[in-house]
Amino acid sequence: MLWRLLLLLYAQDPTYLIVPGVRIGPITRTSTERSLLAAFGKDALKQPVDTGQGMMEPGLVLYPDDPARRLEIVWTDETPAHPATIFICPGAIEVACRWRTATGVGFGTTLKDLERRNGKPFEMVIWGSDVGGNVTSFRGGTLERELQSRALFLTLDPALDKEGGYVPKLSDQEKLAVQGEKFVLSSDPVLQKLNPHVDGMRLQFAR
Repeated sequence: MLWRLLLLLYAQDPTYLIVPGVRIGPITRTSTERSLLAAFGKDALKQPVDTGQGMMEPGLVLYPDDPARRLEIVWTDETPAHPATIFICPGAIEVACRWRTATGVGFGTTLKDLERRNGKPFEMVIWGSDVGGNVTSFRGGTLERELQSRALFLTLDPALDKEGGYVPKLSDQEKLAVQGEKFVLSSDPVLQKLNPHVDGMRLQFAR
């Protein structure tokens, strides 16, 4: 109940608004390292950013000590450089990430809620690889225009118990159905049973 209340409050706060393809908070595609260091002061830290698979790139971290607001920025190759990719609340665990879209999509949004908002099933990669949980296509639904075509990318993860097992529990056959690097529609019965939630977001600007 507290989690849902926090998400509602954050969704109503314009300070933490994501406008896909346009901005996240005050950060736009025309921002620079210099402008962000001046704007955020002690809440900005120059350090390498993990872009996946152990790859590091020069970047800027905003709100480095607050996982609910943390943003990790990777730059374009321009001079001056501008934001290319912004990783939103990376590594946040059991924290209600504040950043959300105007319609409330953000950390904690469930598969069933995304499907309802989209107006039809969407496509995602199931778990068991580095790209597991990534939403790959909204298949022409409402969220195709709102999110994906404007480059806000989502990753979904299921709830797990203390031993790392799925919640709710799955049969061995059901476990196999959601393991491996393959594309599955959100309407899949096992995905519907698990109802995974958004646990990763990144905003992509053109490089």
